Amino acid sequence: MNPLIFLSKAELNEIRLFRSLDGILHMELKGKRFECVTLVRCFPYAMPDRFISVRSADGGELAMIQDVNGLAEETIQVVREELHRNYMIPIVKQIISVKKRGTEWHLQVDTNYGLASVFMDNLHENIQPVTNNRWMATDKEGRRFELSDIDQMDARSREHWKKLL
Repeated sequence: MNPLIFLSKAELNEIRLFRSLDGILHMELKGKRFECVTLVRCFPYAMPDRFISVRSADGGELAMIQDVNGLAEETIQVVREELHRNYMIPIVKQIISVKKRGTEWHLQVDTNYGLASVFMDNLHENIQPVTNNRWMATDKEGRRFELSDIDQMDARSREHWKKLL
């Protein structure tokens, strides 16, 4: 296991994150190369560009980036693309169908990223209110979907939503 490196502002120029030709994210830091790294926001909602954990393929923490904005411009772009990809939350525009089979719920939805199938076991654990008119749904694979402005959805979507509440 590699020791955690907490990068100060002065050391941020020593880190380089980049994608190989096959699309895998790698890191070079202080002359060492780390293959297949992932990025994790420690405070995803409160500070999206601060305190980014760089993790090895086995999940061990390699480095902590205090502030993305202190990185080289090329690395900032790679970091933001990776974080966007990992933390993308599709917004449900329409609920096409809702089916229940045993204890499993299956929703077919249209999102701002296209059609998606959402499978959940327990609605009360997997659909959580964020505000009075905004909910976060988490499927069995851990993917999150935002449902908001239900009153603005079409009549069929609103009927399906009533089944879920």
